Amino acid sequence: MDAPSPLHIAMFPWFAMGHFTPYLHFSNKLAIRGHKISFFIPKNTLNKLQHLNLHPNLITFVPITVPHVNGLPHDAETTSDVPFSLFPLIATAMDQTEKKVEILLRELNPQIVFFDFQYWLPNIARNLGIKSLQYMILNPILPAYVGNIPRKSQGKEITEFDLMKPPIGFPDSCIKTPFCWMFHNTLWSCLYNRGTR
Repeated sequence: MDAPSPLHIAMFPWFAMGHFTPYLHFSNKLAIRGHKISFFIPKNTLNKLQHLNLHPNLITFVPITVPHVNGLPHDAETTSDVPFSLFPLIATAMDQTEKKVEILLRELNPQIVFFDFQYWLPNIARNLGIKSLQYMILNPILPAYVGNIPRKSQGKEITEFDLMKPPIGFPDSCIKTPFCWMFHNTLWSCLYNRGTR
């Protein structure tokens, strides 16, 4: 039986080092099997990951200029460049790359694109005839807390106040730490205030 033909795969992770690194490790695994990877990355972040690219003949970094968003420091591209409270602005900047990413996908024409949080990417991919797969890098607390089935099954929209109370059976000791309060505030901003571009 013949081996399947190598694929051309695009990678578009969330603009955070904790997402770039696992995406690049995954890309290295795919490259071992002969697949060609186009890895979308903010242009100034490229040098920070170059040494992790074990297959430069198959993994190509595709630099993206991250647009400036009011409230972000100039040249801020990733969550490493800003304090935790500004992560939602990184999300806004990332959303503003939508047209550029569409152009790049049209030019590169991969068969598959892996993405993280970009809610708009599946529609672009579908319109271009590209399969899209959501590959999310998450701390287990997020789906355990937000994706709690009993919470969703109550048949109502989740509010900010709902997120401040742990789901039934969830250990409430986490909720009392300052980190968890920051997590709630940032989560709320990222989930419900991303409509502005």
